[in-house]
Amino acid sequence: MRSIESGALPHGVKPAEPRAAATIVLIRRGVPNFEVLLLERPQTARFAPGAFVFPGGAVDVDDSSSIWAHRLPPVGERAACTAALRELFEETGILPVGSVGSNGEAIGKARQGLLGGRNRFSTLAEQMGWDFSGAPLAYFARWITPRTVAMRFDTRFFLLLIEDGDPTSVILTDEHVSSTWVSPDRALQKFGAGELPLLFPTQTTLERLVGFKSQKEAFHSLGEKTVEPILPKIDLHRNPNRPLMPGDRGYEEAF
Repeated sequence: MRSIESGALPHGVKPAEPRAAATIVLIRRGVPNFEVLLLERPQTARFAPGAFVFPGGAVDVDDSSSIWAHRLPPVGERAACTAALRELFEETGILPVGSVGSNGEAIGKARQGLLGGRNRFSTLAEQMGWDFSGAPLAYFARWITPRTVAMRFDTRFFLLLIEDGDPTSVILTDEHVSSTWVSPDRALQKFGAGELPLLFPTQTTLERLVGFKSQKEAFHSLGEKTVEPILPKIDLHRNPNRPLMPGDRGYEEAF
């Protein structure tokens, strides 16, 4: 099955500037080795309809607030790191263990206020004593949407290690229609069988995770890598269904 690319750019239209975004890949212990969390986009979604994706979204103004300087792990850019944690909380209700300084009911109300636009994530952290500085978070990839796609993002990818005792129950909003914890190899098998639609960066990320013996091995290995931005290209004339990666034949000539 080919990867999903969302919204091809009409011929002759100038490419849009990519919007800053962040994605968070949750990994927990599972069978046989570990599992990742994927969320299913609704078929009516403007971006990536029907695809299974990692939690994430665009960086907003509040994500760069100076209030975060002492509350975040020292990985990646502060705004992107904040956006990854905020989107995770908004979309799933999950917060890293050790960051939660209040009971579940209060956290639920805080999340509803955030989703309703009544609260800011930075303000909630101050009020509720949330501190993410010790969270096992690693910045490991950066993907830029191809120029030929109408809706473009410059997305930082973070890996969050879910350890024993951490919350893993997912409480969805209407932004997604289902969630699943699945091993990377099983996800790729289902993708190949046409049962699990994936965006190209999601597919490639899962391929990077295959082969690690544990979630901790994946976390430490990927967290040590130097991150270089990746801009796939799409050759609309020869093979529009397969993005070209840097180093691939024809990459330099493609738009």
